[in-house]
Amino acid sequence: MVNQKQRFMKTLLGDGADRFPYFDLGPDDDTLEKWHKQGLPPGKSVAEFFNLETHHTVGPILRSYPFFHNAADLLSDPSSFARHYDPDEPTRTSDDFSEHGKRLSHEGRVLYVDATGGGLLQMLGVGDWKSFLTACYAMIDTPEMVEDLVNRTTDFYCVCLERVLSKVQVDYATLYEPIASTNGPVVSPDMFERFSMPGYRKVLDLLKKFHVPLRIFCTTGGDLSILLPPLIKAGINGLWISNIQSPGMEYSALRSTFGPEIALIGGIDSGVLSLTGDSMRRKVEKTIAPLLKQGHYLPCLNDRPRHNVHFAQYKLFRGILEEIASTG
Repeated sequence: MVNQKQRFMKTLLGDGADRFPYFDLGPDDDTLEKWHKQGLPPGKSVAEFFNLETHHTVGPILRSYPFFHNAADLLSDPSSFARHYDPDEPTRTSDDFSEHGKRLSHEGRVLYVDATGGGLLQMLGVGDWKSFLTACYAMIDTPEMVEDLVNRTTDFYCVCLERVLSKVQVDYATLYEPIASTNGPVVSPDMFERFSMPGYRKVLDLLKKFHVPLRIFCTTGGDLSILLPPLIKAGINGLWISNIQSPGMEYSALRSTFGPEIALIGGIDSGVLSLTGDSMRRKVEKTIAPLLKQGHYLPCLNDRPRHNVHFAQYKLFRGILEEIASTG
């Protein structure tokens, strides 16, 4: 019997899975509470009810410390780096991450690692408009300082990643870069090459050293198509684009540009959940049929279900996907 790990790998690497995995991003807590009142059995998670094949992280947490907080002082106070990015901070990984990861792998579960703590803007402490302007001026006025900060942050990522990857084999790594609007990236390709690509190459080389088979680039909403070629050349071999708003980031366009060898996750507009049965089916089939035919594709929503989605609509959506999977 094919386990979840084998199915996931065979699907995205194009080795002929029995079917594509049943996978989706879960709803937030408010939506989950609403769904429990609309038909989701009490005590049941969405993954349990729909037999979704969940993914498991083995750490480490790479965001600045305290985790997930803005670090607006990184450009103004050189001493702040040591406070935000201490690789020896014990809560960055769980005490039993190695044993936990090996146990999940033995059970055939999908394991992943976040290979960055955010993209260029996060490395520069951007969290609001004021800090964004500060970062923009720094890239123009003090580029050497920006390069140094990005290099040190990248080295921090690599130290943390090596500690985990030397003990646990993972199936994929994600690299997240929220740096674009619907009109394109907020930095020029030349700036991205200067400030970001050396770090990407270093991290991607480390992932290849530890035989991480899928290195998946993630972003949300914006049009990053102009920045994708150097990333793919450096070793990105998968794309996971959420909340697609630009024609250039539609999966049909990405396939046309980069070919089917680049794995894709997602691609189904979450707006289908507002459609009626036949309309939903036609929209889903139109989106995923050519991608499934080409292979290297795991279909799921390009955004998590939101509060305005009724549980019955999501149930219908999952049923359509299962029917497509069962009929090939």
